[in-house]
Amino acid sequence: MSLAEKITDRLPVTPVVESVLLGASSRRPLGTNVFDRGWDLLVVLDTCRYDALASLAPEYEFVTDVDSIHSLGSSTREWTANTFTTGHRDRIAETAYVCSNAQVTRTLEAGNAMESPLARRFTSWDTVEPEAFHTFDSVSDYAPTDPHGGTTVPEIATDRAVRVGREVDADRMIVHYLPPHNPYRANALRENRTLESYEYRPFDYLRDGGDRGVVWERYLDELRWVLDEVEVLLDNVDADRAVVTADHGELFGHMGLYSHPTGVPHPRLRRVPWLETTATDTGSYEPHYEKPDRRRTPKQTAKQLEYLGYR
Repeated sequence: MSLAEKITDRLPVTPVVESVLLGASSRRPLGTNVFDRGWDLLVVLDTCRYDALASLAPEYEFVTDVDSIHSLGSSTREWTANTFTTGHRDRIAETAYVCSNAQVTRTLEAGNAMESPLARRFTSWDTVEPEAFHTFDSVSDYAPTDPHGGTTVPEIATDRAVRVGREVDADRMIVHYLPPHNPYRANALRENRTLESYEYRPFDYLRDGGDRGVVWERYLDELRWVLDEVEVLLDNVDADRAVVTADHGELFGHMGLYSHPTGVPHPRLRRVPWLETTATDTGSYEPHYEKPDRRRTPKQTAKQLEYLGYR
């Protein structure tokens, strides 16, 4: 057992423990900042585990030689705060970001105010604001949601990313997809049915003694859903250095932990894929989704985050 596993095994993730861990993370983050690596296109798959992506390599031509890095966070919030810092402001200013996770937007907008009053006594973040990016397209603010999970579908992120890649003069682009984050919607949408309990609230299902194998297969189906979209993206933007990675991993009951609690230095949360490939715009996809003028209200955004398990 590693040191990180020993720590998380002995310390339950209570608000006090989380606050202390976040305090350490905000002052001395452990991991690789993606801006310290070379890439033109960075594809972020939310909650994608290294072993999950590697297991699907036989199904996708572009999934080869999956390497890994150590993430700067065990949750989107922590990863965002530690990745988009003032120390990388120059590179951020040259980056277009197409983002499907409202938690990223909320973290960038809130800065140090994103934490609970208790956590703010320990943390000291140095995070930029959305305006620091060359282009910041918060897809979660306006895109239509699916009828089951209440969150945006990856097809809209692909559509927006292709448009941004062709029309925006930025040096690099980040495309942040929501799958394979729960709720697991892919099969229900394809079969036109409501979500099963292990799809809608998979970790509650597991805590109640549910079958881990069933949840894991739904998680992989969600990953396949987004990898199909990544294939479209890689065929419709130009990038000599394209990378597929994740903000953090996911836990399915290992040592009694589920999902991706913030501030936890668990190896299965922090080890994320780093898959290097290329992208060439063949023109096979033509963007058709028109971005509306309206933006979701804070109440609507909070509801969307609730679907994702955030409070």
